[in-house]
Amino acid sequence: MTPDVRAAQAGDADARDRVLRAFWPRAYRLAYAVLGNRAAAEDAAQEALILAAARLNSLREPEAFDVWSARIVVNAARSAARRRRPERPLDGAHAVARFDDDAVVRLDVAQALAALPSWLREPVVLRYVEGFSSAQIGASLGAPAATIRFRLLLARRRLATALADRVRVAEEYAR
Repeated sequence: MTPDVRAAQAGDADARDRVLRAFWPRAYRLAYAVLGNRAAAEDAAQEALILAAARLNSLREPEAFDVWSARIVVNAARSAARRRRPERPLDGAHAVARFDDDAVVRLDVAQALAALPSWLREPVVLRYVEGFSSAQIGASLGAPAATIRFRLLLARRRLATALADRVRVAEEYAR
């Protein structure tokens, strides 16, 4: 991606389009992780795309595009979250599945992830979906790498507890 970023900064319109097209899926995933709402995530991702396109020439290190652009997305999503009315969290207790298949497991993980506060959900998505290191996540979120590692530890513990609770409830429901 670095050659395309450099070419886009030099004025190559095709390279700019390739960079922005490649950026879109990640922007949407990150925005959705912050907001938990598809429409709001799409709006925030579009806002981030516009900002990234407008600020691309100000990026000093093209190889840092992924971290730089992730920060733009997270900030756009956080701004959108502040503008939105708080939504009532989903009550997963009534949605216990009767069988254990991959779709149910994915739904359980998605619900457990959605239940995390954004300050824990954001690093989890950046690590396990985007593959960022703790240092890259810290640069994207404006926090030290040690803080990110601690947040990831807390998030993993909360997710493990939430998923264990879901299994227990599912087993009780099946009896």
